[in-house]
Parts: sequence; structure tokens; C-alpha cells
Amino acid sequence: MITSVWTVPGERNEPAFQIRNAVFCKELGMDPEKLEDAFDPFSFQLTLLLDDVPVAAGRFYLRSVGKAQMSRICVLPEYRRQGIGDGLIKILDYKAAMAGLKESYADVPLEYEPLFLRIGFLPDGEPFEQEGRMVRTMKKECNDGTKGHCTH
Repeated sequence: MITSVWTVPGERNEPAFQIRNAVFCKELGMDPEKLEDAFDPFSFQLTLLLDDVPVAAGRFYLRSVGKAQMSRICVLPEYRRQGIGDGLIKILDYKAAMAGLKESYADVPLEYEPLFLRIGFLPDGEPFEQEGRMVRTMKKECNDGTKGHCTH
């Protein structure tokens, strides 16, 4: 069974940081000093657990008025291609809608664009380099469960 653990801005979500470390630092070679950033204290952090084991994490914070910025979205390698990442993104988007935000944004590595397109995100600009990877900003209208690409 999949369950979730949320932390609100100002709280630390230790399982989320452990997953981020495993994926971004150990797997992708990110500098561990960059694992935590200035947005963490202002973020809603989510960890998904599969049978009580932390397997995925992500966050969103206020990008600007009415706009959520999703970031640090990751799934441990052995749990990929099982729909967990898809669910993680949908839950983040739903929570942003419940917080009263109207749009969700994410800077998406180009190889993950198909996943975000399936969920309803659209490209918003040209690709650019971020942390040594090519990414593109993508956006969508936040979904409170009443629109297509529903989170239930």
C-alpha cells in the first residue's frame, strides 16, 4: 500500500532528504552541498512510502502569486516504472490546488518530458542547462480533482 508523509514549510522531512541524497547525489552526481537549498524552508515536502518504505519524494513552493514550483522530484531506482512518479507529481499538483494555487510549474529534464506531458504539463519556453542537465520549464493548470488528469 502507498501512503504519504507531508511536511509543511519550516519542518524537515528526513525521509525526503534521504531519497533526494540517494537519487541526486549518489546516482546523478549532484554536489551534496546543493542537496538542501534556500527553498526547502518554504516548501511543502512529500514522501511516498510503499509498504512503509520511503520510495519517492518531491516538493512544491510558491513560485509567484498563484503559482506552484515543483522540484526535487525523485523516485528510488528500484521503484521506477511502476506509476509512483506519476502519482507523486499528481499529488503535488493536487496539494498545490488545495493550497489555492492556480498553476504548477516544473523544470523538467528533457528525458522526463513524456511523463509530464502525460500528466497534462505543457512546455513553457526553450530548454536550458541546470545543474549540468538540459531541462525545460513546463506548466499546467493545478488540478483539484475536478479536471482531466485527475489525481484519484
